Amino acid sequence: MSANSRYPLCSLVGFICLLLLPISAWPQANDFYAGRTVTILVGSSPGGITDTSAREIARFLERHLPGEPTVIVKNMPGGGSVTMTNYIYRSAPKDGTVLGYALPAVVTAQLLEPRRARYDGREINWIGSAFRTTNVLSISSSAPVRTLEELRQQPLAIGVTGRGSPIYQLPALSRSLLGLQLKIIAGYEGGNDITLAMERGEVHGQGTALEFWAMSRPQWLESGALTHLVYIGAGDPQRLPGVPHMKDLVSTDEDKRLVEFFETSATFGFPLFAPPSVPQERIALLRQAFAGVVADTEFAESVRTTMKMEITPTVGEALAQLVAEAIETPEPIVTRARAVLDAD
Repeated sequence: MSANSRYPLCSLVGFICLLLLPISAWPQANDFYAGRTVTILVGSSPGGITDTSAREIARFLERHLPGEPTVIVKNMPGGGSVTMTNYIYRSAPKDGTVLGYALPAVVTAQLLEPRRARYDGREINWIGSAFRTTNVLSISSSAPVRTLEELRQQPLAIGVTGRGSPIYQLPALSRSLLGLQLKIIAGYEGGNDITLAMERGEVHGQGTALEFWAMSRPQWLESGALTHLVYIGAGDPQRLPGVPHMKDLVSTDEDKRLVEFFETSATFGFPLFAPPSVPQERIALLRQAFAGVVADTEFAESVRTTMKMEITPTVGEALAQLVAEAIETPEPIVTRARAVLDAD
């Protein structure tokens, strides 16, 4: 069973359970955040979907954490959020005042790049994720090719970020499984930088979240300035009519399992988490506060207005369970996934 098929049940059960947690059983935990500052470190550059969604969550987390602490956001980009996650895991204070907020592929990075991703997702305290994503390979309509078949015959330049990011992984997977002639151009910090590179003509497209386009360049979606070629993650028939899911374009079971592995990032969405060894009563407090945020109708409306996204939450133990299952991915699949990313 894929991670996507497990998602609705586990997230619903986890969400309901967290809403019922008796936080009042821990009066000292309730007092802890009063007068304090909570810092959310975002593992991406400013201005993108990761950064913007973190700031929306921070604004409402202030309201839902007992004691109404000040919640601030700081950016720590690098390596598809691996740099930030390494810091949270190894060096951040273990008291619940410093949290991480990551790009979706931060969990699979542990398997794909173990020398660089120096953390164990099973030991991290997962607070929750407010969104799932649809990751799509999109090119400018001014590009010299418009279809998958044409792209098998003529190369295009695609801008990417670090290998731990879906922005890198989707083009690499498309090149490997679909035979697309994608010239991967690395060195960009985030989707906004690649979009500017598209406007300058340096690259023809990128493999970012559909939600990124809806937030940063809605006019491109509406005017047909983008051609969407293939996607992974949740479908969106309204905005991606006729665009194929990658799993439908491959034939072997091995290829389908490889797609499912990379697709786990879309299921995780953008996770909020705390370091290991934070007192569990404080983790429970953070999880219930997060559950309150994603149940807040004002938060949902703000996200809908600002980011053109809908809330699709996974909270607490439900998210931790998805992480644990992803880490148990069979080694042959992980080995092949590494080969896809190391093809350059």
